[in-house]
Amino acid sequence: MGPRATRVKNKGGRGKPNLRMRMALIAALSILVLLVTSGRLISIQGMDSMKLAEKALSNRLVTKTLPAARGQILASDGTVLADSVSRYQVVVDQQNVAQYKVDGKLVGAWGAAEALAKPLDTDPGLLYPKLVGDKRWNPVAKELTSETWRAVKKLNILGISAEEYAVRSYPSGAVAGNLVGFLSSDGQPQAGLEMAYDKQLSGRDGQQQYERGARGEIIPLGENNTRNAVDGEGLQTTIDPALQYYAQQAAEEQRKKHEAESASIVIKDIKTGKVITAADAPSVDPNSPGKVGGTDRGSRIFTDVFEPGSTAKMVTAAALLDQGLVTPEQEFTVPDKWKAPNGEEFRDSHPHPDEKLTFAGILAQSSNTGTILAGNKLNEEQRYGYMKKFGFGSTTGIGFPAETAGILHPYKEWDGRTKYTVMFGQGVAANALQTTDVIATIANGGVHIPSTLIDGTVSPSGKTIPSPAEEPQRVISKKAADQTLSMLEGVVAEGTGKSAQVSGYRVAGKTGTAQAPAAEGGGYDGYTASFVGVLPAEDPQIAISVTLQRPRNGYYGGSAAAPVFSDVAGFTMRHLKIPPSTADPQLPAREWK
Repeated sequence: MGPRATRVKNKGGRGKPNLRMRMALIAALSILVLLVTSGRLISIQGMDSMKLAEKALSNRLVTKTLPAARGQILASDGTVLADSVSRYQVVVDQQNVAQYKVDGKLVGAWGAAEALAKPLDTDPGLLYPKLVGDKRWNPVAKELTSETWRAVKKLNILGISAEEYAVRSYPSGAVAGNLVGFLSSDGQPQAGLEMAYDKQLSGRDGQQQYERGARGEIIPLGENNTRNAVDGEGLQTTIDPALQYYAQQAAEEQRKKHEAESASIVIKDIKTGKVITAADAPSVDPNSPGKVGGTDRGSRIFTDVFEPGSTAKMVTAAALLDQGLVTPEQEFTVPDKWKAPNGEEFRDSHPHPDEKLTFAGILAQSSNTGTILAGNKLNEEQRYGYMKKFGFGSTTGIGFPAETAGILHPYKEWDGRTKYTVMFGQGVAANALQTTDVIATIANGGVHIPSTLIDGTVSPSGKTIPSPAEEPQRVISKKAADQTLSMLEGVVAEGTGKSAQVSGYRVAGKTGTAQAPAAEGGGYDGYTASFVGVLPAEDPQIAISVTLQRPRNGYYGGSAAAPVFSDVAGFTMRHLKIPPSTADPQLPAREWK
């Protein structure tokens, strides 16, 4: 008995410590679970509070674009051709406007509509649907002037605010409109200098972020962050607005008189290369570009090509003189028809018996057959090379959108007819500026001054930064240029360009009449009448070209284009105060016996 009892007692003693240990372990685990759960709850509550706070803040934060002012486009004298003006869009917080009171009386959205109707010049019934509801932002009216917005703001209507934006304005209307271009309704450049210089003009928009209160007001000590806008640069063009206006009127008048598809006038300062006028007819007013067709919204001066016709005979003459292959008074017997060895036949514009003409006389009479007889002294590579040096087949580098390079096929691709026709301006195509550049180069002693439309950029602070000038390039010798110029003076004094004469001034120039290629290809469907000239011929300052496309009432360059040159050139000389000529020209003989 004794030993068994002792064993039972000993077993019970060992069990109590184990029970206490299990209870302690359970208690510790329970506390740990409680701590973990509590920590998690605290963490969740903290995170939720942060998220709620962030969400509340985001609902109060407003991000507003600060538009950069688009740079102005200016004429050479500072006349504004393009500008940006402020406009306002009135918006409403419908929840706040519902609380609008007048003299302590709640009048809500209808009362706001009645108050707004007068400054917005509309009916309250039209405004009310825009004001009633629970939207926190809803547009009410746009394109408001600053005066109208001030009148609206003065009403102090709860929930009414405005957003400022800029619209493009063209104070000079159609003057240089085809050059300046215009913007679409969403502010994207569509044509002209607006497109070519969009990066410089547009600047960089800024941004304002601020915390607003329940009524839309800015909380002064709330979250606020502003990145200022960087305004765009302005452009100082080379355009003389008085000359531009006069030339546009002259081009349009002549276009209508001769029932032409279009007309253009280019005026270039020979010494500087500045294009001081680039007039197109029809012209476009950038304030309402939709009033004219799409083809009339750009500038044909840079984008359209035409066969220059007889004006290109200047290049052939200059090349022959530069190579020393002829002299101005070299004698030729010129038939009205000439047949090439390959069987191709060429003729002058009118039948005539064989004429005894000097090389100067050939140019004065604008003889195709005479030009071929003289020009045959140039090989095909030389003919191509001089046309290339004078700028055919390459853009002028003036930077106008979609400027054409014209058409000048490599001489190895010329067929049996083209190798002759290029000498009198067929089988090759150019734009109006390229043909102006040819005579400007001749008049400048054979040195080409690159054409420019932009004098420089204008910083937002008003500082003008001149554009870098391109290097002049010699094209022909001074002797050849002077000889060619003297021959061109004979064209106006005694030849086909008599209608281009300007009282008191010596003029050198060349008429051009060429067939106009059909728009759809496959032949011709009209003519191009042109005249290019310089004056005063003894010291050329100004080069002017006049081009009429597809005139139906008289199409010769001497009758359709030269008279416009005379009119515009006379006005230009008076406007620029260029003194008249004081000596008579010494012209080479036109005929021989």
